[in-house]
Amino acid sequence: MSALDPDQIVTMTEILVILVGIGITWAVYHGSENAELPGDATVPDPHESDDAKPDTRGRTFG
Repeated sequence: MSALDPDQIVTMTEILVILVGIGITWAVYHGSENAELPGDATVPDPHESDDAKPDTRGRTFG
């Protein structure tokens, strides 16, 4: 037999699910103020030439 009755198990599960949801939400939005948003990117100087070979390390497609 369990030391907890079914109502206590349901209550604990509800609390844990809420805490996990808060944790996931925090993990998704943590540090998002440093993200580069559309319109925030810097415009390159038109007098400078582009890179001859862009750095593509770490990309998985292509």
